[in-house]
Amino acid sequence: MAMIQKKNYILRHIFLIIITIIVLFPLVWVVTTSVRRDNAAFSPKLFSSRITFNYYRDLLFPKATVPELIKDMNSTAHFIGENSSLSFDEAREKLNTQISDFETYISETKQYFEDINLRFENILTNINSKYSNEILNDINTARNNEVKNLSEIEKELVTGMDLSEINENISSLKTKINEYLKLRDEARTILNQISITPENKTYISKTFDTIYGLKPGYTLWNIRVYKKWKKLQPDNSELQKLPAIIKSLYANWKDITKTAEQVDAYFATLENEKYGNELSKLKDYESKISSLQKKSNELSSKISEKNKEILKLNGDLNALLEIYAPYGEKLSSAVDIFKKYNLKEKKIYTLEMQKLMDNAKYLSNAFTTINENFVLFDDFKEYKTYIESFASSFIWINDNAVKIYSNKDVEFLNPAYKTITGVIEAINPTIKTFENLVLTLATNIKEAETLDSEYSRIKTELEKYNNEYNTLYNSLKTEFDKFDKLKNYGELLMVKEFINADVNNYEEAQFISTLLNSKIFKYYKPDKKDINIFTLKENIEEANEKFQKSLVSFNKIIEEFESQLAELKNNSDDYLKLNYGGYTADILPIMQISSIYNSKYGPAKADLSRSSRIVSDLSDSVKYKALKSDLRKIDGNIYNLLDKWNPKQRKPFLRWLMNSIIVAGITAILTVLMTAVAAYPFSRMRFKGRKEGLLYLMLIQMFPAIMYMVALYGILKFMGDYFGFIGLDTLSGLIFVYLGGVAFNMWLIKGYYDTIPDSLEESAMIDGATRFQTFWLIVLPLASPILAVVTILSFMGTFNEFVMARIVLASEQNFTYAVGLQTFSSGPFETEWGLFTAAALLGAVPMVILFLSMQKYLVGGLTQGSVKG
Repeated sequence: MAMIQKKNYILRHIFLIIITIIVLFPLVWVVTTSVRRDNAAFSPKLFSSRITFNYYRDLLFPKATVPELIKDMNSTAHFIGENSSLSFDEAREKLNTQISDFETYISETKQYFEDINLRFENILTNINSKYSNEILNDINTARNNEVKNLSEIEKELVTGMDLSEINENISSLKTKINEYLKLRDEARTILNQISITPENKTYISKTFDTIYGLKPGYTLWNIRVYKKWKKLQPDNSELQKLPAIIKSLYANWKDITKTAEQVDAYFATLENEKYGNELSKLKDYESKISSLQKKSNELSSKISEKNKEILKLNGDLNALLEIYAPYGEKLSSAVDIFKKYNLKEKKIYTLEMQKLMDNAKYLSNAFTTINENFVLFDDFKEYKTYIESFASSFIWINDNAVKIYSNKDVEFLNPAYKTITGVIEAINPTIKTFENLVLTLATNIKEAETLDSEYSRIKTELEKYNNEYNTLYNSLKTEFDKFDKLKNYGELLMVKEFINADVNNYEEAQFISTLLNSKIFKYYKPDKKDINIFTLKENIEEANEKFQKSLVSFNKIIEEFESQLAELKNNSDDYLKLNYGGYTADILPIMQISSIYNSKYGPAKADLSRSSRIVSDLSDSVKYKALKSDLRKIDGNIYNLLDKWNPKQRKPFLRWLMNSIIVAGITAILTVLMTAVAAYPFSRMRFKGRKEGLLYLMLIQMFPAIMYMVALYGILKFMGDYFGFIGLDTLSGLIFVYLGGVAFNMWLIKGYYDTIPDSLEESAMIDGATRFQTFWLIVLPLASPILAVVTILSFMGTFNEFVMARIVLASEQNFTYAVGLQTFSSGPFETEWGLFTAAALLGAVPMVILFLSMQKYLVGGLTQGSVKG
């Protein structure tokens, strides 16, 4: 019996898993983003515990929030917009409903605040009682973890090092830290013995902050706290003990840091003894590099300025050259004419001849200078021939000025003479400017070349020193890095010894957190989880503090709202009568409510949002069940509260969805009817042009519809002008456009018809059925699978189509789902990723329903219709 061999498909399975993850990730992202409260496109947590379905509620059951209600009340009371056609009784009923909704929001807000406040009290009570020992145990576990990490760093640093010379300093440092901790405990004991009253509560809190802070500031505490506290309780003997203790704490802290610096100095000296020559070289390199870098920057700045100046001069010179260029050709031609004639010199003298001689001499000298400097101008090579022509022409004119003048009246030389004098008159006014411009530009180019040369030299030298520095430093990098840390060894010991002591209260935990985050030992980064447990109480107290500030602000807002709402409610009929009939009068209560919201809600929201952020972070990190539950509930309540108070942009999403269903549904039905009828003759009948028609249908499929969009746009515009119901910005016009894509479906149905035996129709026709009856009663029922396929494909293709719909539709009310969805990614919705993804998922529901209800026909219809029978 043959054995079945098992094959290993591990690589194939891994590949399929990776492909599946890549394919499914976008869908998972859409689903999770649509229910995450953070409303972010990319969150560090794909699956969050902060879940909300408010985005779906806002799309399916939109309800006005507080600011929208204010606007709605104002519109109703003034009979504005859609309210302009309301009767008095309708307006009164609508306004009363809006006032009632507003009061409901206020009532819900009070309930939220009451529940949140109660939960904060529970959390603080549990921290100080029920979970106190467990939290302190976790704090000490985290503390031990930090001590372990620091000890590993210390071991790595001092292994192989001789510490005998600083053992005394190290022992002194540890002793002083222990003394500091004892003094701090003594101060805490005294503070605990002082009875807390409303008057001294702040002073006690600030004193705790002082003794558990880094570098206890005795002077500031004495001025800001003690002197005021002493006036309040002059006879309190315990209070009078605090100044000496806090002063000793301050002095002890200074001693600790000084001793740590002495330890650091030992390693700095040791490094210098061991690598003094190398350090000296590195320092010398650093000095040279710094100096050269400074020079390099200065030269770079000068070169930049010089290039700007050259660029400006180039522009001015180019403008002059464009003027001069045509004259060069004319002048050269005129000179050539004179050269070809045997000129005879006459002994005459006139002012005109003297003027010609002077101008020729001046211009020949000017253009000789210009030509000599023009070789520097690489940007003007195309003008070099003209300049050379000017220079040679004027040199010849200067040499032959008398002969030229003597023969100026010769008939065929006179035009050339007039050309020469004309060119001289044309360029004479600007030649000095031209010459100065060329000389200035040449000077600047030479200076720029000098600067570039110097800059290159400095860069080469800088690169050389950098390479030498890096070579030397990298050869000893490990040792230098180690000594950099050893030169902070005193601070490492200081931090380690402080956190090595057991934590017995939350203030000590906060001190450890402050110490670790202070970067006293800058080469160590504490574990974030440890920091979170150290600061647990502080963070909760901060969240509660922000919440209490927000509570006070909201209470004031609500109190003012209730006063104005009561006035509006009591006088609503009078306000409506004032504005009924077209006259508009300001309604003071609504104006006051709007003003209160705009001016006071922002600061109140800021404190509440900060509290929510702290609570959200804590709810993910704490492990204590009761605390986690309360924190998550607080986070959810704050989110829901702010969701009712924040302004929102409303869009007619359900209208868009219905528009798409209508357009896609009608298009699918009409497409099926047209293609079913049109495909039948191509399958069953033989007529002239049948093959050409099939070929034409196939060719049509090769071109995208967007190619003839201009023509469709023109047709819709024409039809809209004469038949308003089927033009631009209408759903019927869009359906008309979509009905053009029937060629593919005709091929599909024609192929399916070919699989249905002709004998069925022939038998029916023998029994007396007409051709239409055989089509309607026999062929169509048998072709129901392919008709279902065409329905699904037409519906799905039309439902998701964007480009044509975006071109045809203009008004927001007529948008289809695809066009409307695009607005969720721009404007006020640009960062509303939760709303965008929720809309995307809701829009997929009609297609999913249609597909699931007709999927049994899909595979059979496609496969049978694709094979010719």
